[in-house]
Amino acid sequence: MPYKILKQLIPAPSGSSDPSWAQRNVWVEKLSSDDTVDEYVLENDAIKKRNELTEADTTGRLYRVVES
Repeated sequence: MPYKILKQLIPAPSGSSDPSWAQRNVWVEKLSSDDTVDEYVLENDAIKKRNELTEADTTGRLYRVVES
């Protein structure tokens, strides 16, 4: 089963204590037209890429791996 990485559309501001109704639960494959769609055959490869994206992102954006 193939896997893809979804990106949180709008990251929460640092130190945010948003109420539950204001959670940022919108996930997209691409953040802009220049962005890539990350798809993998192996779940471990997708997890590795998700971890790389998370470490490189200074905005606090969340990334998740889902079956496609």
